[in-house]
Amino acid sequence: MCKVLCGKRFSLSFIFLAAFAYQMIVGVVGIAVPIYANMLGASLFIVGIIGSAGGLVYSFMPLVSGILCDRIGRKLFISVSLFSYGVSCLLYSLVQEPLMFIPIKILEWISVATFWPAVESLIADSATEELEDALKKFNISWGSAMVVGPLMGGILIDELSIMAPFFFAMLISFFFGMLSIIVVREPRKPLDAEKDSRGKLKMNGEHDGSIVVALVTIFLFSSIVSILMSLFPSYARDLGISASEIGVIAFTFGATRVVTFYQAPRIEARIKKTGMLLIGSLVLGFASLATFYSGSTLSFLMCFLLFGFGTGISYAVSIALVLRWRKSSTGYAAGVFESLIGTGYFLGPLIGGFLSKFASNLPYIYGFFLSLIVFLIQLWYRRRF
Repeated sequence: MCKVLCGKRFSLSFIFLAAFAYQMIVGVVGIAVPIYANMLGASLFIVGIIGSAGGLVYSFMPLVSGILCDRIGRKLFISVSLFSYGVSCLLYSLVQEPLMFIPIKILEWISVATFWPAVESLIADSATEELEDALKKFNISWGSAMVVGPLMGGILIDELSIMAPFFFAMLISFFFGMLSIIVVREPRKPLDAEKDSRGKLKMNGEHDGSIVVALVTIFLFSSIVSILMSLFPSYARDLGISASEIGVIAFTFGATRVVTFYQAPRIEARIKKTGMLLIGSLVLGFASLATFYSGSTLSFLMCFLLFGFGTGISYAVSIALVLRWRKSSTGYAAGVFESLIGTGYFLGPLIGGFLSKFASNLPYIYGFFLSLIVFLIQLWYRRRF
C-alpha cells in the first residue's frame, strides 16, 4: 500500500514538473513566433490569423481528447503530445514565409490540446479529496513557467538568434516525452466514468448559475490573454520596444498571476468565489483600457501587472468549478474547460487582428467592452451562484 501511494505521489510530482516544462516552452515559442513573423514582413492582421489558427483547433480538440482520454487513458495522450510539440518546434525553424506558420501553429495547438485535458483530469483523478490543494500546486507550476518562458524566449532571441527558442523547446519536449513513458502512472478509472463521459453538457439545479458564470469567465480571460500573446509582441516592437523588454513585460504578467494563484485560497476566504470573479472581470477591463492609452515599457508593465491579477483569480475559480462539475468524467470536464479557452484563443486574435487594421491599439478596447459584458452576466447570476 505504501509503495502504491509513493508511486502515485511521485507520478503526480512529475506531472507538476511536466506542466511547468510544457508551459515554459509554450511561452518561449509563443513570444518567438509573432516576432519571427514580424521579421519576415507579416502585418498585425497576418499575425492575428496565425494566432487564431491555433485557437480554432483548441476550440474543439480539447473536448475530443478529453473524452478519448476518459476511455483510453491519460498517459498515452501526455506522451504523444510532448513528442508532437517537439516536431512542431522543428518545423517552425524551417519557415521562410509568414503563411507557412499557419499549418505549423495548427499542429502545435493540436499537441497542446492533447496535453492539458489529460494532465488536468489525471490530477483530478489522483487528488479527489484535496482537489483545490492539487490545483493550487498545478496552477503555480504552469503559472511559474509562464513567468520564465517569455523572458527566456526574449533573451534567447536577443543573445543568440530567432531560431534558438525553437531548438530549445524541441529538446525539452523530446526529453520529457521519453520520461513520461517511464514515470507517469494513472489511478484506476471509476466504473461510471465512460458512461458519464458520453453525457451532454447539463446545467441544472444549484450548479447552473455557477457553470454559466464559469464558462463566460473562461471565455473572457482566454480572449484577453490570446490578444496579449498573439498581438502585443508585434505591437510593442512597432513602438520601438526590444524583445528583452517585451519578455520583462510578459514576466510581470506571469509573476503576478503566480502570486495570485498562491494567494487564491486566502482571497476566496475573504470575498468568496463570486467576489473573485466580479473583481477579476473589473480588473481585466480596467487593464485593457489602460493598455489602449499606454505606449511605454513602464506603463505596459503596470497594465500587465493588472492583467496577471485579473486572470489569476478568474482562472483559479473557473477551473475548480468545472472540474468539480463532472467528478466521474474529469477528462470530459477538463476538455470543456480547455475547449472554451480555445474558443477565446481563436476569437481573440481574429477579432483583435481585424480591429488592428483600423488602429493598432483598438484590440484592447474590445477587451474592455468584453470585460464589462461578462461582469454584467456575473451580476445577473450572482444570486443563483
